[in-house]
Amino acid sequence: MIKFILVVTMSAGLIGLVTTAASPAQAGPAGRGELLSAVPITGLTPAQVTELLAGHGIDTGSVRHGVDAYRLEYRTTGADGRLVTASGAVALPRGGGHRLPTVGFQHGTIAAKAEAGSVNSDNNRLAPITFTAAGYATVAPDYLGLGTGDGPHPYLDLPTETSASVDMLRAADTFVRRTGRTLDRRMLLTGFSQGGPAAMALGRALQEGADPRFSVRAIAGVSGIYDLFGTQFPRALDGTIVPKLATISTAYYLTAMNRLYTIYGQPSRAFRAPYDTVVEGLFDGMHSGLDIAANLPNTPADLLTDWAVQQLRRPTGPMLHAARASDGSCTGWTPRAAVRLFAATGGDELVPIGNSTQCQEAFQGRGVTTPITDLGRVDHNTSAKRAYPLMLDFFASQR
Repeated sequence: MIKFILVVTMSAGLIGLVTTAASPAQAGPAGRGELLSAVPITGLTPAQVTELLAGHGIDTGSVRHGVDAYRLEYRTTGADGRLVTASGAVALPRGGGHRLPTVGFQHGTIAAKAEAGSVNSDNNRLAPITFTAAGYATVAPDYLGLGTGDGPHPYLDLPTETSASVDMLRAADTFVRRTGRTLDRRMLLTGFSQGGPAAMALGRALQEGADPRFSVRAIAGVSGIYDLFGTQFPRALDGTIVPKLATISTAYYLTAMNRLYTIYGQPSRAFRAPYDTVVEGLFDGMHSGLDIAANLPNTPADLLTDWAVQQLRRPTGPMLHAARASDGSCTGWTPRAAVRLFAATGGDELVPIGNSTQCQEAFQGRGVTTPITDLGRVDHNTSAKRAYPLMLDFFASQR
């Protein structure tokens, strides 16, 4: 997952500063979703969008509009239920109608706050630009603890990803109305990698009434980590996933879950020396993927204790509570909206396709047809770039 922290240089002109705040009537319960500020971060003409996307191997046939993007700061709740500040990006097309069809995009794994799409013009900004250039408003939360948000990031924790995303929708709705336009609240949801299960969990929450103003029209996930303990962690431990990347991702998960559930207490219970003295500090939101990689060993076996390996294979106690909160985005519910999965049948070094087939089987077991679009034999990043234009075709078919 850390591998796709790739910084790109965007040809963008910044436009004037906008700050605003939501009125109490527009905020969610107890201040959730209150818009604190909005700052422009990207302005692109159609020609600049085309040049940018083509440079990253993304099909440009859907480019119709220029794009203006803004970083929003808003109120949401942390894992303890207290109000915190979070951030995210909203991208709006130049031109188009007054009421904008709306995509909710959930990004893939990053470790550093500064690498969030609302702050840095990295790969996590490519999807919003692709969708928005086709005429959609795109709402892209950073999740908790990334971008300009408070605290560390609770990596892969579905409850906080969901609450932060619902509140981002509320804040974005307020902001867009202040620009003189409105969002179509029948959401088209999508996400890449970490964002795949986050999109599913958001879809479930909206379907179950998390905010009755928003509904779900379709959900599309690409190369998502839908089956952590049945597919992802077993493949991380058996060498199927590139070992260095498996080392980083398991360390990220364990340190994040320990902050929420006190899984291991002392780092030495989960991590071998000498890494037990440094691993938690690497995931403080200040270290880049390259920094983390340079300070961790090359294989999970060199990092993880036997106890940690066993917990990743068969979680018990606090780890089982963490597993229940971070896994199962495709189980236990029946989507009423159309669902489409996108995945590489081979070549993905980070997220095995078994994640997608398990999600497909879970939904189809509840009577929901869930096609998987084969993206070919490509690596993880390329799977996303191939999928985004195909998602636009899928979204266009959902009226």
